Amino acid sequence: MICAIFGFSQNADDVLRIDFYRCGNHNVDSIKIKEIFIQNNNSIGSWSAVDDFDYGEYRIEAINSKGECIFRKGYSSLFCEWKETAEANQKDMEFEESVVIPYSKDIAKVVFYIRDSLNFWEQQKSIDINLSNYKRKSLKKYPVENLSICGKAEEKLDILFLPDGYTKKELPKFKEDCQNAMNWILAASPFDEFKDKINFRAVMAPSVDSGPDFPHKGIIKNTVLNSSFNTFGIERYLTTLTYHAVMDLASNSYADHVIILINTNEYGGGGFYNFFTLSASRNSYSNYLVQHELGHGLCGLGDEYYTSDVAVEDFYNFNVEPWEPNLTTLVDFSSKWDSLLEKGTAIPTPVNKENCKKIGVFEGGGYSAKGVFRPACECTMKSVRYNDFCEVCKVSTRKIIRWYSR
Repeated sequence: MICAIFGFSQNADDVLRIDFYRCGNHNVDSIKIKEIFIQNNNSIGSWSAVDDFDYGEYRIEAINSKGECIFRKGYSSLFCEWKETAEANQKDMEFEESVVIPYSKDIAKVVFYIRDSLNFWEQQKSIDINLSNYKRKSLKKYPVENLSICGKAEEKLDILFLPDGYTKKELPKFKEDCQNAMNWILAASPFDEFKDKINFRAVMAPSVDSGPDFPHKGIIKNTVLNSSFNTFGIERYLTTLTYHAVMDLASNSYADHVIILINTNEYGGGGFYNFFTLSASRNSYSNYLVQHELGHGLCGLGDEYYTSDVAVEDFYNFNVEPWEPNLTTLVDFSSKWDSLLEKGTAIPTPVNKENCKKIGVFEGGGYSAKGVFRPACECTMKSVRYNDFCEVCKVSTRKIIRWYSR
């Protein structure tokens, strides 16, 4: 599908929101629409409406009456990770997902795609759009704090902090945690090059209880976003399955990307490309967690480690090139960081003191010691090291920020 950029009409802040469920198991992946309605928080400029990064496990496109694509979003989600777990071989589940599309009278249909095992896009579902059928939905409103605003929403990367596990009395603590997280982001390279390109806001939404769930300890809390450790059986994996509630909170403000700060000093977090980023707010490694998980959630970077405990099994097909810009199977390395290598660099690159001073092609990454290669001996996407993105991760991050901003 060839995509073009068209002007969006009606209220410039309006979006068409589609809430749906992704259903199935290891072998089945299907879409079930929940509801479609209009809300008012568009932050997408016309130049960034059609995503051309080709990242993510899923893609959603809006098509006009002429068959032209006027919106595209690639993303990954909890479901695409869950279906690679052992549990997905034993049961069916459904996970909440959602998309917001800049409102346009020209939208005729919305098409859902999935990336197949050979990296080709396969159509999953197509729905016809009749805009007269959709009404504006009344969602609960919360105060929004402007932490750092450097320009119009449609001309900047808009990062929105959401709280979970902060009681009403703890909301000042949440604001402080947001400011800390913002400062960690802006102090880390290459984000520090774009301080005038990123807006930061926070939605001040209280929870009944303080802190997240610890189901492996029998601790369950009543919180606004229902965050929980022990996702997919991994104790440090801190996420939420209530994505529609996340989107409801995010509807209070502009949000190109959502970071959920969770009120805990335990180590944990998660990140999914163009979906959300989550991090414990007060762990001694929270500066690293915010940057690492933002690498996943905002920038589409893959994990470069291969020894830690993870829930997924055989996540990468060694016969195709991963879509993540910082991982390669060498199937199509020319599409990755080949141009950043010094002349004469061995491929694969042996790990030694001299080679580790530069960009290379080092075996081990993407949860596999063999068959997947990373660009650096060490990187924030590999080890617990704050402000240590390798040059490949930096290049990729710059592209994402420039995509959103003017």
